[in-house]
Amino acid sequence: MFTSLKRMIYKASEIEEAKRWYINLLDMQPVLDTPFLVIFKIGECTLSLAKSNPDSSVNIEGAETYWEVVDIDLSYQKLLEMGAKEHTPIKQVLNIRIAKVIDPFGNVICISGSQQDSQERTVEKKPSETAMTAAFSRAVAAKEDNGQDYLAEIFLNDEAKKPLSDIASRKWAIENLITPPLYHYFICRTAYIDSVFQKALTENFSQIVFLGAGYDTRAYRFKELTSNIRIFEIDVVSTQNRKIESLKNANIDIPTQVSFISINFKNENFAEALIKSGFNKSLKTLFIWEGVTFYLQEEVIRNTLELISASAPLGSVLCFDFMTAKVDSVFQSEPFLFWIEPSELPEFMFRFGFYIIEHLYPNEMEKKFLNSGDSTTEKKTLQYFNFVTAILSGK
Repeated sequence: MFTSLKRMIYKASEIEEAKRWYINLLDMQPVLDTPFLVIFKIGECTLSLAKSNPDSSVNIEGAETYWEVVDIDLSYQKLLEMGAKEHTPIKQVLNIRIAKVIDPFGNVICISGSQQDSQERTVEKKPSETAMTAAFSRAVAAKEDNGQDYLAEIFLNDEAKKPLSDIASRKWAIENLITPPLYHYFICRTAYIDSVFQKALTENFSQIVFLGAGYDTRAYRFKELTSNIRIFEIDVVSTQNRKIESLKNANIDIPTQVSFISINFKNENFAEALIKSGFNKSLKTLFIWEGVTFYLQEEVIRNTLELISASAPLGSVLCFDFMTAKVDSVFQSEPFLFWIEPSELPEFMFRFGFYIIEHLYPNEMEKKFLNSGDSTTEKKTLQYFNFVTAILSGK
């Protein structure tokens, strides 16, 4: 079951002092440097320094040795079935998943695996990791100079909340966990779709549909303005269940006009599910398709556009972001599958009865949402992603 000895974790009450000591000892710089965790790459293994009890001069917790496994879910279950006792259940720490058990003889066994370690780690089986990355980025932004999504933090686990605690940790997270272009992209996208959402509230839209809602919070951040509007949140059951649980745990009231619909876009008809949930095909509707299109096959994109066109009246609006060229995936767990040249998009959308009324390119996003003030540092966003709003005008 074990493939290799992969990670060693030493505890230290003074992380900075321990970091300097090991830099001198190993004659190398860490590959990861945070206020709560420092990692050195040594051959095929890593040595990590983690913060321990500051009141003890001797680390009675000891070192932690992690065995790499191919599938952490199956390995953890097998250990329990063989008589091991749970010590620490599987959890996500940065970009790895870890767990600990106690063998029948009292020894602690630590195992670890990557985000791609299991065939079961799909959005159909597990909550979306890309949705969590977006929520994490919005939570960081809310603590910085941008308070757009003050609710994003409620979806994060304790490990993910640690970098939010102070300016230095947030800066490190932006530079190393998110990357500045992606972080700026999330800021732009949230601001843009917020504006489209709020505009719809003033323009006689009666329904709003989130296609792949993830951890979207607009129905809750703007609930005072949406009392007369039906809102439908569509997503896979794994992500949606986690979202509902997080809202309840944070004592966030779910408005009565919000309906949750659990489907899989790849093989289920969301239009039928909408109608069963009370969607009215005769009412003007705003469809928000945020952070989804690039993870779908073109056939699924076409089917979705066709269903929207057939299910909503003229004057309805679709807002989405899309990728303009093939690039390496920012998220390892969910590969990019769809992209289209901006020049080809108008004709592509017109086939389904949509006319583009607004198209924002990266330089326009930067000017509108990032560099409109007196900042001396020019901020850049991802260069292969655009925002679009299109109106359903008929073929």
